[in-house]
Amino acid sequence: MTKVVRVFFALLLAMTSTAAMSAALVRGIGSEPESFDPHKAVGTSASVVIYDLFEGLLTVDANGEAAPGAAESWSTNADRSVYTFKLRPNLKWSDGTPLTSADFVYSMRRLLSPDTAARYASFLYIVKGARAVNTQKAPPETLAVKAPDPRTVVFELEGPAPQFLEILTGVAAVAVPRHIIEKFGREWTRPGNIVSNGAYQLVDYSPNTLITAKRNANFHSAASVKIDEVSYLPIEDDNASLKRFQSGELDVTQRFPPEQLDKLRREKNRSLRTAPGRGSTMLALNTRQKPFDDPRVRRALALALDRNVLTDRILRKTAEPAYFVVPSSIGNYDSLRPDWSDWSMTERQKQARALLSEAGFGPGKPLRFTMQYYTESKTRTLAVGMVAMWRAIGVNCELVNKDLGAVISSVNAGNYQVSLYAWYSSFDDPFTFLDLFIQKPRGSITGYANADYDTAFRSANRTPDPIARAKALAQAEALLMRDMPAIPLFFAEGQKLVGPRVGGWVDNARGANLSRYLTVRG
Repeated sequence: MTKVVRVFFALLLAMTSTAAMSAALVRGIGSEPESFDPHKAVGTSASVVIYDLFEGLLTVDANGEAAPGAAESWSTNADRSVYTFKLRPNLKWSDGTPLTSADFVYSMRRLLSPDTAARYASFLYIVKGARAVNTQKAPPETLAVKAPDPRTVVFELEGPAPQFLEILTGVAAVAVPRHIIEKFGREWTRPGNIVSNGAYQLVDYSPNTLITAKRNANFHSAASVKIDEVSYLPIEDDNASLKRFQSGELDVTQRFPPEQLDKLRREKNRSLRTAPGRGSTMLALNTRQKPFDDPRVRRALALALDRNVLTDRILRKTAEPAYFVVPSSIGNYDSLRPDWSDWSMTERQKQARALLSEAGFGPGKPLRFTMQYYTESKTRTLAVGMVAMWRAIGVNCELVNKDLGAVISSVNAGNYQVSLYAWYSSFDDPFTFLDLFIQKPRGSITGYANADYDTAFRSANRTPDPIARAKALAQAEALLMRDMPAIPLFFAEGQKLVGPRVGGWVDNARGANLSRYLTVRG
């Protein structure tokens, strides 16, 4: 081979490599993110974006496992009640401003401030002083998160907490930029204002249309990030999402019609990716309102639902019937299955009618209520199916369709009767699911208030031995399921379509595939 030819092929290879690195990734993310503020965002769509934009002391690696993030290392004392994190050297925000341990102290205080109204604030109640700060019983400065020097962050916990490091991998535990928030206030997340410390920075946003992020040159591992630009398309319609994926407009999507699964499986379509999910889909019952303040009514509605029909016929066997709120995919934890889960539907319907009769409902006075569900093709079919199952025991339910953001907002505000509700956890731990029903400053998602449950949950969560803690949490969950403030429906597996251009994708139960670990062929 002549020298000229060798040079030509070298240049061609370099051009090809550069094209692969600079190619844009297009991700379909389902619903529109409620916010880009990590302390206020809720839902999996927002998490996809925030994981790319921001980073906490810990993060997740390409396999979805906990990994060092802004912290290069950490240590703990003998009883694991104090954790000390050492930051990577020379960390910066995307605008070049130095990022120090003081930013993490500020971020934790902001997360717990009542003014922030962060949905995930209670996750940090294991930090000493966190509950008092969040409930306005103590000033933020009393929170036991300290910065003894610019590269050291120290957390003092209420006691040993096996789940603490998992919590720090979550999107709410990332660093947020004090200098930008104090300058722009509520407008700090707008393109042009926002700065971040993750692999990408937000550069453009058209609501309900397009979110664009570009590689952050000041990210500590920027040299390892192979994709220069990521576009996120919020597409709620499953059919539209599938069509855009098939046409090549989307590289990844987490939304497609469940009725297409059989076809995809038959064809052994390589784009179909599945993994055990850490999501629990349930019906939230507003226990603040009659008749859902009556546990007999709640139990009757739970008994009447045939979960096998929902999972096998409607969801095409992509989900597991649920009789408790913690997904079976959570490791080292076993929920206590209720006896009635093995009853025939005839027996369950009989018991449901009896409970409704005791509560004052029957043929002459049927139970009537509304149920809200969010826009998605399969949720409409699920909702219609459940209405039919309740009709069999003399219950009349009217359906109300809303977009996902409106459903979340109404549940958080307590402005509903019954609502389809899904909770996904990035943690391999049961506490986030059980925490949904704990009394907090803003209330639980259903208004459920049981001091015995709260005590059992909090006591179990402080148990240092992981095995004993898991058993104690399962006992707390049994109390919850006895009262049934929410009706478990199913645990769905994680499903995505990943196009042939995408490399580095690893299916994982956490459902976290950060763009920084992926590649795209041009």
